[in-house]
Amino acid sequence: MPPTILLILKALEGRGAERMVTTLARAYADLNYNVHVLCLEYTQDMPLDSRVQYHVVPYDEVFSEQNIEPKSNQAQAYEAVARRIDNYVLSQIGVPDLILSNIYKINWIMAYSQLPNIVNVLHTALSKQFQRQLSETPAQTIHHLKRVYGAHPCSCVSEGARQDLISLIGPITKTTTIYNPCAVDDIQKAAKQSLTLSQFGITYKGYMIHVASFDSMKGHHDLLHAYAKTARRYPLVLVGKGRLESEIKELATALGIDDCVKFLGFQASPYPLIDSAALLIMSSKFEGFGYTIVEAQALDVPVISTDCPFGPRELLPAKSLVPVGDIDGLAILIDQAIDDPTHYIVPLNQQLLPKHIAQQYLAFGSVLNSSGNEY
Repeated sequence: MPPTILLILKALEGRGAERMVTTLARAYADLNYNVHVLCLEYTQDMPLDSRVQYHVVPYDEVFSEQNIEPKSNQAQAYEAVARRIDNYVLSQIGVPDLILSNIYKINWIMAYSQLPNIVNVLHTALSKQFQRQLSETPAQTIHHLKRVYGAHPCSCVSEGARQDLISLIGPITKTTTIYNPCAVDDIQKAAKQSLTLSQFGITYKGYMIHVASFDSMKGHHDLLHAYAKTARRYPLVLVGKGRLESEIKELATALGIDDCVKFLGFQASPYPLIDSAALLIMSSKFEGFGYTIVEAQALDVPVISTDCPFGPRELLPAKSLVPVGDIDGLAILIDQAIDDPTHYIVPLNQQLLPKHIAQQYLAFGSVLNSSGNEY
């Protein structure tokens, strides 16, 4: 009987972790495994391969403020949903051979799970994600993180994120680094889909692109300030949605660049837009990995990025990076990349192909009950 793989996350929204899950699910389906994706919400921006079975165990309670106390109402609610997930999985799926638990909220919930073969997948650096809490209540926050991430082995999407995890909780669980998979064939095929650029007021290789949700960690403010300092030979296209979108639109107007910045909203398949761009820019304050970098590499599109902790520096050379917060430096790098774009094309690392990443998770999962550690 083929192995059963279960991937759990909050919802199939259109972000990096969700792209990782859908890509990896398809890779396991290609291996003829029984593949299941389980979510807590019905939101689905990302399509799933038809061979992957999709489940929702709805969880509708929202806490206005996070409370990490062990006996808080939030903790008790998460423990209850873990029991519901356990019961659902055992009755509807059986005992999976590998469970990949994605995103902090799910990691916290699954810390209470009694299911075997769980691996926490960390998509970002905890020291950045919990920067405020670590500053205000360090002992309580560390205790909570040990409770969440010490419950199961952990795989991090960059080596920097793994070292960050160990620095916070110590070597109390097995850890490894497994990069996010890049479905090159799918990306290249999707990139060739028909797209009328003129509807957005842009031309082939005549614009720069930034693909990210409008969240503070993605650095839109710095990007717009830097772009305002460039020669502005090409318009800047922003793809994504999020709570800060209206604020960034107001900033573009205040900087006098609103005629050069184009907001295209969320795009289920941003690949034709990436493929047609002269340059992809990542301006994040921190990342766990940097998915759009490898997607651009799969399309031979030049990439530059902030040298934020834990992701881009493992994917790009120093010439393509600029320190976080260096607005003048980012402006200079943008102009340099537009002047000589081929200098900023970096070939994709072939070890990021989904078949290799899928095997790495299987290999890590196969030693969960052994004495071997990867500290």
